[in-house]
Amino acid sequence: MRRSIRNMLGLAAASAVIAVGVPAVATSASAATVTKTTSASATSSFDFEDYWGYDYSKWFNGSRAKAKGHVWEDDNSRFHVEGKVYDKGSPGWLCGYVQVKFENSDGDESTYWAKKCGSGGYRYFHFYEDDVDNIQVRVCYYDSNHGKKSYCGRWDYIYESDNQ
Repeated sequence: MRRSIRNMLGLAAASAVIAVGVPAVATSASAATVTKTTSASATSSFDFEDYWGYDYSKWFNGSRAKAKGHVWEDDNSRFHVEGKVYDKGSPGWLCGYVQVKFENSDGDESTYWAKKCGSGGYRYFHFYEDDVDNIQVRVCYYDSNHGKKSYCGRWDYIYESDNQ
């Protein structure tokens, strides 16, 4: 689990302990609810949501591909990863390339990818899976001349379950 999430959960647990001891605080604390708003839909309640990025590829002649986005769990226990991948300043035969890997408790993996060729703008991506214990993201370049990914950055855990 990411350190920021652990810190928030620890703070919430400490607040709950204090609220039990002080009835006036308990009333106001129980009235508080957390809702998240996405630009694509109305206000929704999520079990988990976190932003990640920028993650980068390795350098190639002074340029790097990059990606950013966010991950969340919906009301049906599906985990979603969406974001943008950018390719700026690379030669025409290299494309920005992002991989998203979902893994469950049995060790089964599902990997998805998106690529953006050319330096103008970005490519939007959105992937989701059920039964997820961790999610990782990696940014590479895709070499169009050789039909393979290259100059890959490191895998970054953007979600880890407490059940591991």
